[in-house]
This record gives sequence, structure tokens and C-alpha cells, in this order.
Amino acid sequence: MKRFATFLALLALVLSTPCLAQSTTPTTTVATAPTAGVAAFLATLPGPVAPALPPAPEFLSTTCTSNADCPMGQLCCYPCGIDGCSKVCMAPFHGHCPFFP
Repeated sequence: MKRFATFLALLALVLSTPCLAQSTTPTTTVATAPTAGVAAFLATLPGPVAPALPPAPEFLSTTCTSNADCPMGQLCCYPCGIDGCSKVCMAPFHGHCPFFP
């Protein structure tokens, strides 16, 4: 009974306490001139460079019709056990195409 009374007292205290969250007003930031340290660092960076080309994607699989269409060390294999899948170039498993039931 004493625990229940203590629990009710704590619950009443928590529920009667107003929220203490404060709202903040947004502030605007004014751009300033860089300091001497920042200016010295920026001076060490290389100048404008020609934009680099994005990396050429390398596909994880290449469709094929025969082993001649595949890169060296890969075989033209059926990748799944579902009708309609296109053959793809795969690394051989024990010298043969992997088995997909």
C-alpha cells in the first residue's frame, strides 16, 4: 500500500510539472571574410581542375549466347531455374556452370 501511494505521488508530481522545453527563434548567419588560417589553407588547394568523368559502370553480369561472348575465365551459363532468364557470363564452378535447380 505504501508503494502504491508513493507511485501515485510521483505520478502526480510528473504530470503536474509543466514542460520545460524552450522554443528557439531561428537566427540568420552573416557570411564573414575567412580568417588568415582559412585563407592560408585555401591557398594550398589546387586551382580549378577539368571536371572528371563519372566512373564507367561495370555490370556484374553480361548477357551472352555462347562462351565466346564472355571474358576470359568465364562461361556462358543459365543463371536461374526459371524459364525466360537470359544466359549470363559467370565464373565457372569446378570447371562447369553452377547448378541452379
